[in-house]
Amino acid sequence: MNLTARGWALVGAGVAWCAVAFVVGQRDLWWPGLFLALLPVASLLLLLPGTARLRVQRRVNPARLGVGGTARVELLLEPGGIALGGVSRVRDLLPEALGEARWYGFAAGLGRWRQSVRYELRPHRRGRHAIGPVERSVADGLGLARARFTARGRTEVLVTPRVEPLSNQRGASGVGQATDTTLLRTGLGSADDVLVREYQQGDDVRRIHWRSSAHTGQLMVRREERAWDPSATVVVDNRALAYSSRAHDERLEWVVSAAASVSIHLLRDGFDLGLVAADGRVLSPHRLGSGREEVVLEHLAELATDPAPSLREALGASGRGAEGQLLVAVLGRVDAADLDALADAGRHGRACWAVLVPRSREDANRADAVRATGWKCVVAGPGTPIAAAWRELGVEDER
Repeated sequence: MNLTARGWALVGAGVAWCAVAFVVGQRDLWWPGLFLALLPVASLLLLLPGTARLRVQRRVNPARLGVGGTARVELLLEPGGIALGGVSRVRDLLPEALGEARWYGFAAGLGRWRQSVRYELRPHRRGRHAIGPVERSVADGLGLARARFTARGRTEVLVTPRVEPLSNQRGASGVGQATDTTLLRTGLGSADDVLVREYQQGDDVRRIHWRSSAHTGQLMVRREERAWDPSATVVVDNRALAYSSRAHDERLEWVVSAAASVSIHLLRDGFDLGLVAADGRVLSPHRLGSGREEVVLEHLAELATDPAPSLREALGASGRGAEGQLLVAVLGRVDAADLDALADAGRHGRACWAVLVPRSREDANRADAVRATGWKCVVAGPGTPIAAAWRELGVEDER
């Protein structure tokens, strides 16, 4: 709590008035000076009851949204004490990714007032962000005194990557009609034909492969034996060395958004999807579970850069039992070691597609080297629609 510049000016004027009255010996002139000097102090004292702890309820709808989406926030404010009037302003503190925090003002009124404030969020960066706390500023009607304090309490908002709708590529030859469900299911072989994996809760016990279970010492089950159930792996290059050192690289955001768009597109077309990061971790949403798209988007929303030096770990993880899969890699950069890893990954008879997001012209020139390893490769990046890069992959595949 303190006086404003206007309040201090009034106090100074009152003191000066009293000083002049004392010098000239006119005591009757003291009263206007005292009034001017004490008025800001009285305003300050009137604010005291209204500075009691503020109770805040925050409602965010939805609490999970994509980049560029809109969320509506409602603040329900209830002071813990009796207000004696004045002008109140509140604002929700926001991280830079969610926009700029704005002040909202209203008359505090008398007594135990309650107030509701509504505003909209339009996030422009993915991640898990916290809204709050609430800052409140209370001033008297004359603007002589002001009290500012913070009401604790935060609410998390999950912002997922931007997802673009992708079209079917009916002219592509290597993988049937690319993402057309019917032809993909007949045009792509699947690793599920011959592979076994560890037992997961919910698996049909009739699919237990007893010979493999006895050999490994743990329950193993046959994967789906239907060749018309396609599988795909999406590799997202989140290596720190592929991007600039500044806090937010637009190239990385484009790479993550492209990986999200491709992953969601393939999931909706019935693919058994694996999502692989640079460190070799594999995210495989269970085919029988619900909310697979939400799992993928949540994973990518919080994906940060990784110190991995090359793509070998990621491509090695994607190649485990991946015969006949569709393999899509969204790459931030490619060097000689990465080209060797790409060549190894392309030897499994899979359809291998890559989107290269170069940092320089030299990086862009490596697209031909990627194609020489047997991959279909296009160059894209910020400013290029993801759907356009996806369509170009189909054209590249036809050549």
